[in-house]
Amino acid sequence: MKFLRGKGENRLRVILLVLALGGFVVSQTSAIKRQWETSSHNNQTTSLVNATVEVRQASAAHCARCHSDQGFRAWLPQLLKGDPGNIKGPDGKEADVAYLTSLGLTKDKALPVTCSTCHDENEDLRVMNDTPLLPSGFAVSAVGEGALCMTCHNTRNGRVNWSAEDPGRYTGPHASSQGDVIVGKNVFFLNDTEDRISPHAAFTGGACATCHMSLNQESHTFKPPKEVCTNCHGPNMNKEFVEQPTKYLLGQVKAAVQSKVLAAAEKVAVVRAYDAATSKYTDNFALDGRTIQSLVDIGTTGGQIALKVKLTDGREVTSPLAEFREAPGGKQVYATANPIVRASWNYLMIKSDGSYGAHNPRFSRDVLLTTISALR
Repeated sequence: MKFLRGKGENRLRVILLVLALGGFVVSQTSAIKRQWETSSHNNQTTSLVNATVEVRQASAAHCARCHSDQGFRAWLPQLLKGDPGNIKGPDGKEADVAYLTSLGLTKDKALPVTCSTCHDENEDLRVMNDTPLLPSGFAVSAVGEGALCMTCHNTRNGRVNWSAEDPGRYTGPHASSQGDVIVGKNVFFLNDTEDRISPHAAFTGGACATCHMSLNQESHTFKPPKEVCTNCHGPNMNKEFVEQPTKYLLGQVKAAVQSKVLAAAEKVAVVRAYDAATSKYTDNFALDGRTIQSLVDIGTTGGQIALKVKLTDGREVTSPLAEFREAPGGKQVYATANPIVRASWNYLMIKSDGSYGAHNPRFSRDVLLTTISALR
């Protein structure tokens, strides 16, 4: 290299500079690696449970898209061509176990979300500025680095019709609903075809990445510092101040759903009880609906909306909403047209976003208020 051909001190200074820069790069890389190791992206257990053929068989083609490095990199070219569905094989058909195994989606090889998941061989982000059509049924434009985040952080269950009187299913939004919330899409009762994108996505340059990385000194933990809101909104705009109204409204939605559940509870005779400790179900679990005292929580099991109820004897029972029945194999007590199905979707959308309004305050408030009104 020509710049090393100097004499004496000049050459020594250049050599020392090159070594110093190299040391700086190594130090930065090590720091990023340590940050990533503490992040939720470095969750090997999630990858093994959701993205391996031993556990999921061929359905790993669904979960591995975002829960593994190999799955995402195999899926992304397909996504960029306009197909947000499950991973396809080279023949264009749904990937089978053999093809998924060849990708490394096995317990001994599957990797979590790593550097190569988000960055190509030139260290550039694999998606920038605009998203393709996402599994949640919409695309987003001009969101900088956040486009990559939204590729996986969305509800992944297709586009919902906001004005539908019957969704025809009990499906819940995937837990990582941040993309839908920040751009204001995929809720019932509220017209989400209007422009409801948050200023946090539209006017901060990098959308998600602005607060989770640019304003975060430990960028690759992806956890915004507690005081991140004060960077733009002043010292009084703390986390608790932002979250309190949304948490209150979530409580109001839950209370309204509870009223609807209790109103028809006497018809319940059996449920499909779910044990979170073992991830197993008990079919035709006898439950006298008259003993349902309260609604403990709204959640999902196997991607389906589920309710946890408390009985008068103190027991808590969780069951998919679809499995509250009048008799074994009998009529469903809460049909898909019942507003509690759409209300539960909205509740889960805002709650599982995790920001309690911070990502899109106006949208979150409007969704919850509209949901309360619809239930009443």
